[in-house]
Amino acid sequence: MNNKMKTLVFSCLLMILAAQFSVNLFFADFEISVAVIFLPVFLFLKKDFPILPAALCSGTGVFLVRLFLSWLRNGDLSVAWSFYPEILFYFCYGLLLFAGSRLLPKKDGTFRFFFPYLAVIDYLSNLAELLLREGSDAFLFPAQAAIFLVAVLRTGLIWCVLTTLDQYRLLLLRREHEKRYRNLLLLISRLHGEVLWMEKNTHLIESTMNTAYRLYEELKKQPGQESFARSALAVAGDIHEIKKEYLLIMRGISEVLDQELKSSGMYMEEILILMKDALIRLGKEKEKDVTVALHCSGRLYTTRHYAWMSVFRNLFTNALEAADTPFVRIEATQTFTEQTCVFTVTDHGPGIPLQNQEEIFHPGFSTKINYETGEISRGLGLNLVRGLITDQFHGSISLASRPGETTFTIEVPKTEFETETTEERMIP
Repeated sequence: MNNKMKTLVFSCLLMILAAQFSVNLFFADFEISVAVIFLPVFLFLKKDFPILPAALCSGTGVFLVRLFLSWLRNGDLSVAWSFYPEILFYFCYGLLLFAGSRLLPKKDGTFRFFFPYLAVIDYLSNLAELLLREGSDAFLFPAQAAIFLVAVLRTGLIWCVLTTLDQYRLLLLRREHEKRYRNLLLLISRLHGEVLWMEKNTHLIESTMNTAYRLYEELKKQPGQESFARSALAVAGDIHEIKKEYLLIMRGISEVLDQELKSSGMYMEEILILMKDALIRLGKEKEKDVTVALHCSGRLYTTRHYAWMSVFRNLFTNALEAADTPFVRIEATQTFTEQTCVFTVTDHGPGIPLQNQEEIFHPGFSTKINYETGEISRGLGLNLVRGLITDQFHGSISLASRPGETTFTIEVPKTEFETETTEERMIP
């Protein structure tokens, strides 16, 4: 059974069931239910919804079910004649709805412009059924007032249902866009951090190339070392080519990021929340239960949000990787002194040995070794953090660690932020 057939069967069953909850209005056997509102609702949800088959099948199904229930109550089928006019109502409603959906324009892809027509087809369909049941009495004022009121009320109910569905769809879209935006921010932040390290590494590449060339100059002066001298020169040339390609790649990434990096900024608490959510997802991937408590005193706004993302991502990730238990608890705070903004990141892991605390901010130093694979962390994270804090934000970072607690403290002048407020709160 294909999807279209499944939709048809489901909609028919739903309308047949809903039709059993009905009330009589002015005339015997003239029953009013909300079942028919599902026709425009399904048409709103699926533009290729089979209106005519659904209307005809639903009308026939309602007739058969009413007949069956009457047989159960009374033991005969003599009242069949009083039920079959309802088939005409569903068929007329479905036919007019089908025609309207093909001929009338719909504003903004919705049925808001279509609602007056829905009231008209509801009224005309009820009128057709009532004429079949009562003949000319259908034009009496009480009957006309009744079916007009029913048409307005059912159309109003359709409007409520469709508006609710539309708002729910917009809510889902907004959440999806927010999720994509958060992921984009994290991606750009990572790229921004990598570009910063690529810039630092250009000096190392330049130094290595110069060393290779000096080696060539020395070997060239020594008799019998011509082949080694040529090899040293070849190495210097290869490094020079690598440097050119490296700079081209770095420039390309930088040009892509430039426009986004110039975009409007973020509040620091938004950055912390973003990093918190990212760390919790990373913790799940590593099968660790992560809890991050955020305490912010005041609000700080910055246009250098990607640099701050790099700072907190490194500190949070280091705390997660250092944890030796499946439960990881991290606390991040934002407070003020008279002249500075103070950020602390505290984890409750094994701590950092005293002999390593002096070296931990140096490039190349790492205590993260996978003894199964031999993989060693490149040890650039905390060096990058210190570089960003000191070079870009003119601040400082310090470390206090003991078994069971490690705290990184960042102090940055208030002048490095665009705005400041003093509202105090804990971020959930």
